[in-house]
Amino acid sequence: MQVTSDVTEGALILRVHGTKEAWLENFQSLQEYTDEIIRVTGKQVEIRIYGTAMRIEYYGSADMKIVGLIQKIEYL
Repeated sequence: MQVTSDVTEGALILRVHGTKEAWLENFQSLQEYTDEIIRVTGKQVEIRIYGTAMRIEYYGSADMKIVGLIQKIEYL
């Protein structure tokens, strides 16, 4: 049985549904939050999601749902 890196390394998971919805799992902290950018850090990566009318619809201890018009995603 093969175990995925999200389990063994706590890797950040990003699922994007079209241009209006994204789910993040296994994030460590929310670094920046405006209606144009949401910046989140994981164990080994930072993700920046750019767009318009961006907002966090759901925020839990291990996951969050982002909605708005997503225009660009950067992995750093």
